[in-house]
Order: sequence, then C-alpha cells, then structure tokens
Amino acid sequence: MSFISLSVRRSILAPRLRPTATLARAYTTAKVDIKALKKLRTLNPVAMSKAKEALLSCDNDITRALAWLEEDALKAGAKKADKVKDRVASEGAVSVFVNESLTAATIVELGCETDFVARNASFVDLAAEIAQAGMGFASTSAEGAVLAGIEAHDLAAKMLDGRTVSDTITETIGRLGENIVLRRAAVVGAPSAAESIVVSGYVHGSVKGSAGGSAGKIGGLVAVTSSIKSDAHRSTLSQLTRRLAQQVVGYGPRFTTMEEYQKAGEQAEAPDAVVLEEQQFLFGGGSVKEVLAKISKEIGAPVEILSFVRYERGEGVEKADKPDFAEEVRQQLA
Repeated sequence: MSFISLSVRRSILAPRLRPTATLARAYTTAKVDIKALKKLRTLNPVAMSKAKEALLSCDNDITRALAWLEEDALKAGAKKADKVKDRVASEGAVSVFVNESLTAATIVELGCETDFVARNASFVDLAAEIAQAGMGFASTSAEGAVLAGIEAHDLAAKMLDGRTVSDTITETIGRLGENIVLRRAAVVGAPSAAESIVVSGYVHGSVKGSAGGSAGKIGGLVAVTSSIKSDAHRSTLSQLTRRLAQQVVGYGPRFTTMEEYQKAGEQAEAPDAVVLEEQQFLFGGGSVKEVLAKISKEIGAPVEILSFVRYERGEGVEKADKPDFAEEVRQQLA
C-alpha cells in the first residue's frame, strides 16, 4: 500500500489561485456613477454594458463618454461596412426636403439591402437628414434654379450634427448591420427666388422616422415659375406644385413639353403617356397643359413647369439572387 505525504496531498487538493494581475481592461476609475450612467443613456441610449464601459474609460465624465461612444460606434461601423460593402443594396428609401418658403427642394435615394431596414426609423431619419443637408447645393439665384444633380461624394462630405454624412452612414451600418449606399441626389430651385419660383415634393408609401423625418418607395419634385405678385398667388401655385408632384410620382413622365419629346427622336410611347404637359391631370380639368393655362389666366401671369424629377428606390439596380435561409442567417451574423 502506497501513501502520499500530507504536504503533497494538500498541494493536489488545494485550489489553484489565479495570479493577482488581471486581464481586464485598465480603466481610469473603478466604479460607475449611477447618476452619470442614467444621464448618459438618456443622451445616447446604448446598451447598459457599453454605457458603463464608456464611463469607466472616461472617469465618469459624461461629455467625454459621449465622444467615446461616438468614436466606438464609428469604429464598429467601419468594421461592419468593410464586411458588407460588396452586398447589393437594392432596397432603400427616397426622401425629399422642401424649404419653408417653397422656393427650393432636394431629393435623395438611400439604398440598403432589405425592406425591413428601409422601414427602420433610424434609416428613415438618416435619409431625411441627408435630404436636408442637400440644400447646401441649392442655387443662389433664380437663373440657376433648374434641376441639378448632386454628386454623392460631395453630399457625403456635408456635415450632420458635427459629423460628415459619410461617417453618419458608416455608424448606421454598424447599428443596422446592412450595406447602406447614398445612391443619388438632386436639387431644384433657389432659396432667394420668392418672386418667381414655387417648389413642392411628394413621397409615396411614406414611413415616419422617430425624429420627424419621412421617406418612402417613390418620390418626386416639381418646380414652377411665374410672376408671383401676392400670397394668394403663391398659395395657388403651392397647391398646383403639390398636385403636380403627385402626378409625376403616379404617372412617371419623362419629358416636360412636346418640344422635349420631339427633340429626343422616335419614342415607343405616345406623348400623353410620357410628356407631363400632355398627360391628363390627375385631379381633373383636362391635360396638365390646359390646367396650367387656366391657372395662368386666374392669377394674371404665365405659369410654366421649370423642372421635375422622379426617383424610385432600387431603380436600375440589379437585384442579387435571394440566398437560402441558412445563408441569410450567416450574413446577418457576419
């Protein structure tokens, strides 16, 4: 019979203690201030664990913790964006912004991968905020107020609440987990053209965001020009442009006048299908051209359509084959 010495037995049975050094992250403070935690999550409703990490890293300083959270979110977004950058963003939303004086407006299309994200409040608000940022590209005079495209990379450099549009998109990718692409944008009108231009917009299938923004599947803008002599004239033209924007969204014209149609050469479709002025007005009263003539007589000044534009989400984007369920799950977890 063999025996194990008492000292050896104690050595075997005694629990192995970890070294006193810890592998945990070194924080500037050891305890989270509960009041600071509550206020931080009110200002930025992140997960409890993330809010605690921010405060521990910033010695419970709320201002520094907010900056820490923004930087952390941007890093996470950039990492996620790199993973999903090759995915096709064939869904998304269209948003329009019209200034208070109804003299200038913008339209943007923001792409994403699924309709689920396209209807997410954060995504909708982002599209609306980008549309508003596009007003920085509006003409400074009535002479340059015709419709103009905005380069995506120029709009991406605009600021939104202290960050660029590009950084805000990247951070949103990190939170929503899908590829998000600023596909296109345009602006029409001029803020200073109150005596000659009225602009309006319309979005079909509009979804409201949590911060007051809205976006939908199809959007349109219409600008008319006239000699505006009174608030009554402006009110009449405001109603007209709103209805014309609905006409553009609903009927999808490609030309404003017969002259434009004829210059484009032979067309497969009849003028009353693709020429805005030749279409029957959605709200009755004859063709759009006839309605313009009636309103011109009513206000005592010619009314002409200056520009219009129509965006439909995913237009021209080739949709990828839908992955099987297992692949879809893998993509969501990536």
